[in-house]
Amino acid sequence: MHTIVASDMDETFLDHTHAVPQANVDAVRELRERGVLFVPASGRAYGSILASLSPIRDLLEGSYVISYNGGCIHRVGEKSPLAQSELSRSDAERLLALGRAAGFGAHAYTMDGTCWGWGLVEAERRYLRGHMEICDAPEEGMAFLGDAKVAKVLFVDPDGLERLRGLLERMRAADADLVSRTEWTFSSNRYLEFNPAGVNKGHGLRRLASALGIDMADTVAVGDSANDLVMIAAAGLGVAVANATPEVAAAADVRLDATCDDGAIAEVAHMLAHE
Repeated sequence: MHTIVASDMDETFLDHTHAVPQANVDAVRELRERGVLFVPASGRAYGSILASLSPIRDLLEGSYVISYNGGCIHRVGEKSPLAQSELSRSDAERLLALGRAAGFGAHAYTMDGTCWGWGLVEAERRYLRGHMEICDAPEEGMAFLGDAKVAKVLFVDPDGLERLRGLLERMRAADADLVSRTEWTFSSNRYLEFNPAGVNKGHGLRRLASALGIDMADTVAVGDSANDLVMIAAAGLGVAVANATPEVAAAADVRLDATCDDGAIAEVAHMLAHE
């Protein structure tokens, strides 16, 4: 029996306006009534995830959140993470310098849940508005962060991934060792993200399942984008929403008929009720 449903947030559990479809509220309630844990799994910070999930906040009691693409795991309601992984400061600063020198806007996430931004264009600010707070960095580097721990760094192009793929290749050419010390992925058709090597949503799901004594065969993972691929492959049942990228759809065990706008978790809950 599947006992964990881990779901990506943006463009999977949330619709394209970053709201929770009512069908998903009802589906999470149904899952919890059947003893199934619903676990949000996102590249965002823990606090940002919970802020977007206010319609189901009561249904998350006793469950967990996987944030920073597997870099942190929290028990809902607890400030301190059960587990966390950080980028070395020197690697984070080098990544930021390379991306900014190439002209890309950037985010850096610290373990306290703050997202800092550099050079963000208005299209990116509109995308973030209403679902994620971001602070403008007061200087070009990271010295102002003091000894704050950095969870991940990402670069943004609101026009898609083509230029970001080129950025990754330039970074490899400039500093192959640096890139090898990271786990990189693409997300939301606009981000190139860097976590510490080996840290991804699949790592986070395996770590949580192990802590709870749950076999990975009893887990479900739902997603739409490249940063969900390892989680979908690691889970006992990997699921792609109808609006998933072709590579995610091809990797999943099941492709749903429902998009993120339809409330795709309702289809997952229906499927599990009849297994």
